[in-house]
Amino acid sequence: MKIKRFIGRNMREAIRMVREEQGPDSVILSNRRVPGGIEVVAAVDYDEALMQASLRRPAEPATAAAPQPEAEAERLPPRPPVAPHPLAHPPVDRLLAEFGEPDAVPHSPSRPSAAAGNQAASLVHAVSGAHAMAAAPSGEFLELQRTMSQELGGMRRMIEEQLAGLAWNELRRNRPQRYAVLKTLTDLGLDAPLAREIADALPDATSDERARFLPLGLLARRIPVAREDLILEGGVIALVGPTGVGKTTTIAKLAARYAERHGLRDIALVAMDHYRIGAAEQLYTYGRLLGVPVYTATPQQSLRDVLTRLGDRRLVLIDTVGMSPRDHNLRQQIEMLAAASPRLKFWLTMSATSQSHDQDEVIRRFSGTSGDGGDSRLAACVISKLDETTRIGGALSAAIRHRLPLAYVTDGQRVPEDLQIARADGLVIRAQQLARNAPMELDDDTMALRFAPRLDAATTTGAQVHG
Repeated sequence: MKIKRFIGRNMREAIRMVREEQGPDSVILSNRRVPGGIEVVAAVDYDEALMQASLRRPAEPATAAAPQPEAEAERLPPRPPVAPHPLAHPPVDRLLAEFGEPDAVPHSPSRPSAAAGNQAASLVHAVSGAHAMAAAPSGEFLELQRTMSQELGGMRRMIEEQLAGLAWNELRRNRPQRYAVLKTLTDLGLDAPLAREIADALPDATSDERARFLPLGLLARRIPVAREDLILEGGVIALVGPTGVGKTTTIAKLAARYAERHGLRDIALVAMDHYRIGAAEQLYTYGRLLGVPVYTATPQQSLRDVLTRLGDRRLVLIDTVGMSPRDHNLRQQIEMLAAASPRLKFWLTMSATSQSHDQDEVIRRFSGTSGDGGDSRLAACVISKLDETTRIGGALSAAIRHRLPLAYVTDGQRVPEDLQIARADGLVIRAQQLARNAPMELDDDTMALRFAPRLDAATTTGAQVHG
């Protein structure tokens, strides 16, 4: 058995030195970082069984003469030959292949030849801790892996962008109507899946004039709306939603709208928001202006008791505490409200200024389902702050996706003038007006990436139709 130490500037150079001097059958015993580079201990004619026997043999006194190899072999009990573990000491060629050497070919290790006992004794110091060091990759190798992973990720993104651009350009050439529809719906602020669904529903044999208006009709058909002027039916209604979406002002508008038709004597307002400074006072102010009584639900006087006292009122509007969708107490509040009265209905107040994915989470959390597929507690939705946004496509996309009926929209602070009934065609016209007042810059690169997942299938179909 021949053991030698090699030092190179890096692991690749050290392994190459081992291969050039000892050949592809050499075995790496250990590696470590030393001043000036990497130290590698390698051996040829490596016999692991003999090495293990040397490690198990008790140390003899230093004055004792070293036994002859033949005598040592006679004293050892016969053992079956043990093949070296394929992962404990990898061959040099396999390590070179892992480091990307072009001339490295995985080599099957040959059967180790017999070695003398005195060579095994000199191996004890060299192989101490060799298994652990060989099993753990060096820092340079890990850094190389990270670099290669980053480069592959960059190449993948570049290829995806190029393929998306080619597919988008092919769509523009082969199906110009669908191309124009996707840009129009994106300008309205609709989510990409909804815009793609409407564009897919566009018939192939469609005139340019019809292709301009048909997608808007398909959008209006998908918008869920509640029954006409739902507040006039009365009931016990709790307005829920995040903080700052305008629940208190919306309650005042709904109460005023009901009073215009049925008068004031059957209306009552209930304040539950005692956390936000001035929230209850704001509702009391609206109550005094409208001539409507305002009651307070506190921990001492539960909501159930308050609603029992108001059992003869035809309309009870409850101003709930605004809570974040991620608040751990949200589900508890929803369950407490639901247990207060079997007549209670939940109306979600959702701001049009929020992003679509935020509105998704708001609907999911306040519906009481948490995405588990159960029935939603929400009976209707009011979209607020239309006057503070440039796009309502995100809110419409969220309502369509969750099939949440839209009852009203608000676009100002005036009570009750700035409360309108939600109508599908009116919402589409409002979306067009907002997009026209604040045009969006839509470059082809952005559109290609936005609709990349299914552009390949769409352009293939287009090529077959127009080919």
